[in-house]
Amino acid sequence: MTVAAETLERNRCDSGLLDVTFDDHGHGVDLGREQRTFSPSQRVALSLRDGGCRWPGCDRPPSWTETHHIHHWKDDTGQTNLDHGILLCRADHLRLHNEHWHITRDDTGQYWLTPPPGLDPDQKPVLLTSKNTILRDDGRV
Repeated sequence: MTVAAETLERNRCDSGLLDVTFDDHGHGVDLGREQRTFSPSQRVALSLRDGGCRWPGCDRPPSWTETHHIHHWKDDTGQTNLDHGILLCRADHLRLHNEHWHITRDDTGQYWLTPPPGLDPDQKPVLLTSKNTILRDDGRV
């Protein structure tokens, strides 16, 4: 279907701009701010990257996990992009929010879990490693 440039421009003004990055197969991998939930393609990519719940000591597989925005979508204007998402099982996802833990990503792409001051006054970050042993060459992903 062909759409006139004017129609496209009018629709962009009415609905906002959606910045989507596609992979080689045409699947959206980064969805920006227009979509809050992660897409099925993103879930597959996160499952491969994370290998399951990334919480230390948790062995839940990807099928038992939820996607967590490391920058809250609503409050912190987080984006629904792969590098802003991480897999956590339901129990650890609830623990993260209810106990006020924080996950950050550094410049090397590593994810870190920072405990709340009530549990660790020094708030020493813990490295979150992938559970996918295929991707790990040095024990970290």
